[in-house]
Amino acid sequence: MDKSILSFILFYFILVGFSCFAQGGDLLIQQYSKGPGLDENFSKWSLRIGPQINRINTDLGTGSPTLTFGGGIEIEYGLSKTTGLVIGAQYTPISYSYIEGDYTATDRLKYISLPLLLRLKPTTKISFGLGPVYQIYLNGDKKLEKEIEKVITLYEEGIFKNTLGANLQVAYYIKRFLIYGNFRWVRRTSPPIQSQTNNTLGFQMGINFRLWKSKLRL
Repeated sequence: MDKSILSFILFYFILVGFSCFAQGGDLLIQQYSKGPGLDENFSKWSLRIGPQINRINTDLGTGSPTLTFGGGIEIEYGLSKTTGLVIGAQYTPISYSYIEGDYTATDRLKYISLPLLLRLKPTTKISFGLGPVYQIYLNGDKKLEKEIEKVITLYEEGIFKNTLGANLQVAYYIKRFLIYGNFRWVRRTSPPIQSQTNNTLGFQMGINFRLWKSKLRL
């Protein structure tokens, strides 16, 4: 079985456990006035924005990922004090290098990622998220380098395409800041004769600043 699928299944069961924990916290609030977020109201809506670092590679095993810098925006709808639903949009450049003949080749691809995340908050400081991500391909190029020689070629349309995958997240809250790490992967079948792949996986780290939140609710 594919490692990414195994990771997805494992994290799913972890989230189920935290979901039960979060629900138990809500029952404790009702019965014993104890549990996550006891002394805090919660906002139904919040808006965050911030930068993001990506280290994403293909699944071919021949490339070496390089760090890229992007950013995004997210809107969170609070279902309860311990559960939220997040939608967002991220600018996600992906870059990785590999050997092609006598050259060092680097693919530099640009995407817009649209994540949908179920966020569980067992405490007021930590949250766990899981959900799908749809990735829209914008454009890309290949850079070939050999000593002082450098050639850049734009990729034609149809080689790289929109892809669908999943996103796992762990986040930590410091006042109005949310610091998070993602493990994400996307997949799409490519023609057998095509050397490039649409399958990528890797890690992301970012920090979001809360620009706005709705009025507090009990």
